[in-house]
Amino acid sequence: QRTGAPYPKIIRMFVSRGVPGIMAGAVPWGVLLGSSKGLFFGLGKACGDNVLPPSIQGKARAVSLGGFAGAFQGVGIAPFLLASTRVNQAIAQGNTQATSLSYSFTILGNVIRKEGMQAVTRGMGTNAFKRALDWVVRFYIRETLCDPIRERRSKGLKPGEKVKLTDIDKLWTSLAAGGISVYVSTPLDRLLPLLQQRDSTKTTMELFKEQFKGGLPKLYAGAVARSAHAALHVCFLMFVGDKIKQMIK
Repeated sequence: QRTGAPYPKIIRMFVSRGVPGIMAGAVPWGVLLGSSKGLFFGLGKACGDNVLPPSIQGKARAVSLGGFAGAFQGVGIAPFLLASTRVNQAIAQGNTQATSLSYSFTILGNVIRKEGMQAVTRGMGTNAFKRALDWVVRFYIRETLCDPIRERRSKGLKPGEKVKLTDIDKLWTSLAAGGISVYVSTPLDRLLPLLQQRDSTKTTMELFKEQFKGGLPKLYAGAVARSAHAALHVCFLMFVGDKIKQMIK
């Protein structure tokens, strides 16, 4: 998302960092970011399930729960996302210490000490809105893809009997929902790291407008890689998460 270089060149640049460079920020912030995504997603979904009236069912309920889950996730992971962004920013600026574990573990404390607690909340509102939009779109796409499957299999069922989706149905619809949703939220996805950078003195609207100056090619730079990432992310939360929940029950 930060360069217009072709994918082969980006991959070579990425690999040239070696294992320390590739894994920079993974411990602890990558681990915390990954685990907290699932935690806050589940918390938001559970809260939404208690708040929404029973009259809202089907696709409308699923999409609404996606909004609740995404908003909770966006607020909860903001500090970890900030720390991860700052580590990557330091590497991009040539800071050789940024690949060390000690730098990763102290980055968030250093940010708070130098910039105050308001730095932790920088971009939090945008992140909450972006992730709520992400999950509303993802649940809508998945439910839309599942509708014809349910309709086709509902024929011949007894009254009151529900259509059961197979694991394959859940798997490919989750992957598709994640991959397609990227093309809706990419502008906000590009905006968030800019808001969380140390030198971010411009307003949110100024940064947002700058994203459109290069046209669609610049706006959607990295969308293919991002789409693959989102597809796997959604698959883990929607499909693998449901399987784990079933195993616990």
